[in-house]
Amino acid sequence: MEEKYDATYCLENTIVHVVAPPSMTIAEKERVLRELYRHAWDIWNSLPVEERLRINAEYDRK
Repeated sequence: MEEKYDATYCLENTIVHVVAPPSMTIAEKERVLRELYRHAWDIWNSLPVEERLRINAEYDRK
């Protein structure tokens, strides 16, 4: 079976095949994004309060 790639690049002695993600419905994309946001907030909330405050203060200055 022949593989299908969205793009193929030859970089010196390396061949790079780029594969696009499968097609998704809008509902599937929203579900994936909700999961991503939930995991990101879980990581943020796992940080100690002092670290969260330090990060917030650092980005408030920018």
